[in-house]
Amino acid sequence: MNRAVLGLFLRKELRDVRSNRQLWPAYLLLPAVAVGLPVLLLGLLPLLADPVQAARDPGIAILIESVSHDAGLSGATLAERIARLVLRDFGMFYLLIGVVLASSAAALALVREKEQRTLEPILATPLRDRDLLLAKLVAAVVPALVVAWGSLLAGSLAGALAGRWRTGAWILPTAGNWVAWLLLAPALASVAALIALRASARFTDVPGATQFTGLVVVPLALVLVVLLGRPAMASPAVGGLGALGVSLLALALFAGNLRRFRREEILTRWR
Repeated sequence: MNRAVLGLFLRKELRDVRSNRQLWPAYLLLPAVAVGLPVLLLGLLPLLADPVQAARDPGIAILIESVSHDAGLSGATLAERIARLVLRDFGMFYLLIGVVLASSAAALALVREKEQRTLEPILATPLRDRDLLLAKLVAAVVPALVVAWGSLLAGSLAGALAGRWRTGAWILPTAGNWVAWLLLAPALASVAALIALRASARFTDVPGATQFTGLVVVPLALVLVVLLGRPAMASPAVGGLGALGVSLLALALFAGNLRRFRREEILTRWR
């Protein structure tokens, strides 16, 4: 019976995420940025690859020096090397999409049920704590990854077309990009969602949970994205090891959330 209840509950959670209007602005805005920004950046390529501008702007000079010393970008014109670096490192944005969307959904997962008085009937079912938290996690992470992966496909196509326009070469995602997107992105999104889910269990109001997520959870996850994302984009091995480490962190967080989950406490704190 638990399996049947779990299936029904998971479908309910996915339906709730789709119908939650608080999440739609981020679900619509981030993919638009993911597609438009690579084109905008490559539209500025003549400026970024101009030695005259480099003499005037230290930032452009640092960029040119960086691509000159990156072994993975050798054997191409300066403009193409800069374009490859821009598109390769922009891949971190797709990691961030999963983090932001998953944590935003998880932050509302329990506290919204408290405010709507729908949590008590759920906790009265035979659904185990582990299954309840797992369903909440899956409902937060899976839609976020679908949007992130859809955005990266559209953004990669837009970037390849813009690269062809500006450099005459097709610039496709690297092996490091794919490893990071397929392995590291789910792990990072899960970590962010689990921290936000814990906050959702502790807070008694939606504004408090969402503010905590926006001010604490997302910045912490952003630090992980920056620390692991850029090296992962350049090296598939680094991406794989990073994904393994973050996955182990996610398992530890899930176990910690499960130990600290108290049905009676959750029910009594908002009565």
